[in-house]
Amino acid sequence: MAERFDMSFKNKELKMWFLIMGPIFIIGSIALYNSTPSTRWLPFLILMIGYAIYYPWRYRYRKQQKEAGDKR
Repeated sequence: MAERFDMSFKNKELKMWFLIMGPIFIIGSIALYNSTPSTRWLPFLILMIGYAIYYPWRYRYRKQQKEAGDKR
């Protein structure tokens, strides 16, 4: 069975998700509100940048955790 996900701020992945995606969501919302019809792609681009930051960090973090667990 898959490992359980801890929904508290003790979980570093959840904390980093909020630290990265929270401001990205706010910036994207402002961009969506202020954009013209010709620049409606900008909020989507901002969201993708957020994902492009978070998921490589998560991959490196899990790899580091796995390596630390193997050495114990």
